Amino acid sequence: MLAEKALRPVAPTLVTTFAKWPPDEDPAAEAAGGGGAGGGGGFDYGTGDGDFKKGSIKPGVIAVAGLSVVGIAVAGIMMVKTASTTVDPKQEAIERKQIQLLSRKEQMPEWRKWASQEAATHIRQEAFAELAWAKDPDAVPLLIKGLGATDHAVRGRAAQALLEYGLPPAVPGVAEQVKPALLKAFKESDASDKPQIAWALAVFKESSIFPEILNLYLDGHLEKVQRLDEGMAFDAETFAELVPLEKWASLIDDPVLTKKPNFESVKQLVATSLSRTGDDKWTATLTKLVQDKSVDVAREAAVGLGKIANEASLAPLLSALEEADKPSRQRFLEALRDGVGAKGLVIALRSVTKSVTAKEEANRFEVEKARMAQILGMLKELQDPRGADELNAFLQTNPAPHWKTEAALRMAEVGDVRSAAALGWRLKQDPLKLYTKEQYLELTRNDDERVVSARMLADLAILYPEKRGDLRRDAEDGAIHWSTELPQPHANGMRFLAAVQSQPGLVLLKKWADPKVALPKEGQQQPSDEWNVAQSALHYLGWAKDGWGILEKQINRKEAKLDISQASLMQGGLAVLGMSLRGLGVGASDGFAEWGDPKAAPLLVKHIEDAMNHEGSRENACFALAFASSDADMQTVAKKISTLDSNDPKKAFLRACYLETVTRKPVPEVTKIMVDLIDARQPMEVRLGAARAVGFAGVSPELGKVLFDKLKDDNVRNYAALALILGGDSDLAARTMRSYEDARNEVREELKGMYDRALGYWSDRNYERGDVVRWINNAEAVAHVKVKDAFQDWVRVTLSRSLIQGVETYNGPHAMTRVQFRVRLMQDARSTDAAKQVQTISTLKFLKEKGVLMSLRHEKAPLGDLARQAFFEVMNPKTVTDAIPEAKAKK
Repeated sequence: MLAEKALRPVAPTLVTTFAKWPPDEDPAAEAAGGGGAGGGGGFDYGTGDGDFKKGSIKPGVIAVAGLSVVGIAVAGIMMVKTASTTVDPKQEAIERKQIQLLSRKEQMPEWRKWASQEAATHIRQEAFAELAWAKDPDAVPLLIKGLGATDHAVRGRAAQALLEYGLPPAVPGVAEQVKPALLKAFKESDASDKPQIAWALAVFKESSIFPEILNLYLDGHLEKVQRLDEGMAFDAETFAELVPLEKWASLIDDPVLTKKPNFESVKQLVATSLSRTGDDKWTATLTKLVQDKSVDVAREAAVGLGKIANEASLAPLLSALEEADKPSRQRFLEALRDGVGAKGLVIALRSVTKSVTAKEEANRFEVEKARMAQILGMLKELQDPRGADELNAFLQTNPAPHWKTEAALRMAEVGDVRSAAALGWRLKQDPLKLYTKEQYLELTRNDDERVVSARMLADLAILYPEKRGDLRRDAEDGAIHWSTELPQPHANGMRFLAAVQSQPGLVLLKKWADPKVALPKEGQQQPSDEWNVAQSALHYLGWAKDGWGILEKQINRKEAKLDISQASLMQGGLAVLGMSLRGLGVGASDGFAEWGDPKAAPLLVKHIEDAMNHEGSRENACFALAFASSDADMQTVAKKISTLDSNDPKKAFLRACYLETVTRKPVPEVTKIMVDLIDARQPMEVRLGAARAVGFAGVSPELGKVLFDKLKDDNVRNYAALALILGGDSDLAARTMRSYEDARNEVREELKGMYDRALGYWSDRNYERGDVVRWINNAEAVAHVKVKDAFQDWVRVTLSRSLIQGVETYNGPHAMTRVQFRVRLMQDARSTDAAKQVQTISTLKFLKEKGVLMSLRHEKAPLGDLARQAFFEVMNPKTVTDAIPEAKAKK
C-alpha cells in the first residue's frame, strides 16, 4: 500500500554499515539538540541529503549474507568481536549450546545471568533475544541496563528486544519503565544503534523527540530497523500514532520540509496518518492530496477518502479513479484493498462504467469486463467480511449474471448466508444459455460457476446447521435441477443436498449409490456412468447418516474369489469391473468415515485385510477406520503393526495402511507403541509412519524425554525430531531444532523433506483437538532458533504453505475447506478466552487471512492489538533465504 521507498520497503539483502557517528564530536551533545515536538517556526529536520548531520556519516556497504540491515553492530548474535569482550568466545559458544538444550524453565535463569554480564558481548545479546521472545517480565530491568552498555551493539540489541514488549503490549507498565532509559540512550547513540533506539521510542509512544525520529525516517534509516527475528519492524501506522493528527496535517505547510528534496515522502506520511481514522474533518486535506501528482501520495489519500465514505469524500475519490491510467488505477485499487478493505473495493465498482475513456469507447464491454474482474478478483484475494453488506446491496441492483454470481461467491466465502438465493439461482442456469460465446467464451467452456456455487452452499450448510431450512428454501431446487440435468451429477451438488438434509436429495443419493443396472462384465471395455456416480453418492449418503444397508452392501460387493488388486488388473480383462468395485469400496469407506459409527470397524477391517481387494479402496478403508472405531480397535491395530515386520510386500502394504489409521486417531496407549517403533531395527518407512503418527497425536512430557534421548542415535534422529517438532510443545520443538547445531547439512535437509511429506491432509478433528494450533506454536518457536547462525524459518514457511493448500477445496471425509476454517476462526477470535484469541490470531496469520485480520484490527485490546501486529507481518513478510522443499503440485 505504501511507497516502496518511503513506507513499505523491501528488505535489502545487503548490510549497510556506518562509520562512527559523529567521528570527531561528542554524540551526546549533538543528539541533545533535536528540539521538541512542538517547536515553533518549523522543525530542524536535517539537510535531506541522507545524513543525520551534514558531513557526519560516511556510509559504506558490505555484503554479508544472512545478516540484518540495521547496521553490522546489531545484525545478530555472535557477530564481530569487539574490544570490550573479555569472555572467551569459545567458552561463550559452549555455554550457549548447553543452555539451549535445557528446558525453557531451566533456561530463563541462565539467560538472565548472561544478560547482566557486561563482558560477554555476544552471548549477552542472545540472552536479550531469548528473554524477550519469552516475554519475561523479570528481564525488563536487564534490558534497561543493556541500554547503558559501553558497546553500542549491545545497546541496539537491547532496544530491539524491548520492541517485543511493545506491540502488542506484552507486559503491563513496560513503557513507563523503559522510556527514560531509551531517551538517555538515544542522546548517547551512534549510527549503529540510533535507528533501533528511535524506533523503540516510537513504539512506546514517546513523542518528545518526534523531529529527530522524523529525520531518521526522511533519511531512510527507520525502515531498515528489524525485529529480533530479522523481520521488518517499521510500521507507518505506529509512526502515525506518535503525534496528534493536527501535527501531521501541519507538516505539508512546514517551511523547512517543503524545501526538502524528499518532501514527497512527507506528504505520503501525512496522507497515511490522516487516513487512519476515517474522520471527515480531514476531507479537504485528503482531497487536496488525492490530486497530488505523485501516485504514491494520491493513493494513500484515497484510503482516507474511502474510509470517510460520505458524499463529499467519494466524489474526489471516484474522480481520481476515473482519471487514473491503467498502472495508477491498479495502485489506487491496491491502496483501497490494503487500507480500507472490501468496502473500498466495492466503492470502486462505481467508477467502472465512468472510467472508460473516449479512446476505449469502441471496446467498452471488454474494458468494463476487465475492470470488474480486477476488482472482484481483489475481493476474492482479500476475503474481508466487512464488505458483505455492500456486496449484498450490489446484488440488489440486479447486475449482469456473471457479476451477480461473483458477488454472491464473495459473500459466501466469508460465510454470509444471504448469498444463498443468488447461488441457488445460478445452479439452475445452463452456461451455454446464460452466456454468449462472443462476450463470455471462457464461461461457456465449463460449468465451474455452478461447481463452486454448490461448494459454497455446502460450506454454508455445514457452518450454520440452524439455517438449513433457509438454505433448502433458497437453493434445494437449484441443486436438484443441476444434479439431474446432466448424465452424471457433480459431487458438490450431492454434498450440499446431504448437508442440508434434503429429503428429495436423499432419495436421489440412495438411487445413485445403489444402481439397478448390473455390474460391468469381465472383459467389458466401456465404463458405466451409473457405477462412476456411485462412489460419490455412497460418500455423501454416509455424511447424511442414511442408508447403512447400502453402504454395507457395496463394501462387500466383490465376490470372495475375485482378484481386483492392481497387479491383477494390469493383466487385462478385469479393468472396468475392477475399477467399478474399487469405486464402491472407496465410496462406502468414505461414507463410513463420515458416519463415524464404530460398528463399521469389522466391515472395514475385513475389506482392508482382503489382499484381493484393490489397494486404493483398502487405503481408503484404513483411513476410514480411524473415524469409525473405538479406542480398543485402535490398540488392536497398533499391535498388528508391531507384528507385521517381515519383508513380505503384502504385509508391508498392510503395515503402511494401518500406520495411516493410527495417525488419524490418537490413543495414548497407541502412541506409546508408535514411539517404540521409532527404532533403528525397524524399516525406514515404519520409522517415518510411526514418527508421523506420534507427531499428529501429540507428545506427553514422559514420551518427550524418550524421544529426545533418541536424538543421540543418528539412525533414528530425524524420525524422533519429526515427532517432537510436530507433537511436542513449543519448548521441546525448539530444543530439538537447537540440537542440530552440529548436524551435517544433508541431515538437516532430509529432516526438511520428512516434515513436508508428513503434512498434507488434516481434518476437523485436528482443529478441534488443538493439533493445528500446536503445529503453529512449534513452528513459531523453531523460527527463533539459529542453527549455523541462520534462523530456522523453513518449518514456519512449509507449514503455512501446507495449511493453505490443504483447505483450498474439500479433499476428503472430515476435511475443512478454507471457508469453514475462516468462519470458525472469525468466531474463535471473538472468544472471551484470551489464550484462544492469541492462538486464533496466530492461525489467521499463518493462513495469510488479510481480510479477517483487517476486520479485527479495530476491536478492543488485546484482540485489536494482536490482529494489527499479525496483519502487519502478513503485509510485510520476512525475507527467507533458507531453502525449503518445493511446493507440492495440486491434485
